[in-house]
Amino acid sequence: MTRSRAVATAMASLSDPERLYEVLGAAGFTEISAVAVDAATRWGRDATDAVEFFVSRTPGPAVSAETRAAITEVLLPHETPDGVLLRAGVWVVSARRPS
Repeated sequence: MTRSRAVATAMASLSDPERLYEVLGAAGFTEISAVAVDAATRWGRDATDAVEFFVSRTPGPAVSAETRAAITEVLLPHETPDGVLLRAGVWVVSARRPS
């Protein structure tokens, strides 16, 4: 898979509003709007679960045990009774498809 193809199919491929407009416009949508929202997001039940979520969405070679351990250490301070919570910027997108 080429680098540009990998980026286009990656988990956050629609994180750029210009890409959103491009994809939705090509699919025939109009009146496209993307509003930025900052929110607490849940990434797993605990740090280990969050690491598994993150690395399961990584295109390319397997993630080493050392790297997994390092990511777990970074996520430990974010464990709460509700899971691993991190602030995230997300887009609320609306669009209209002409009939």
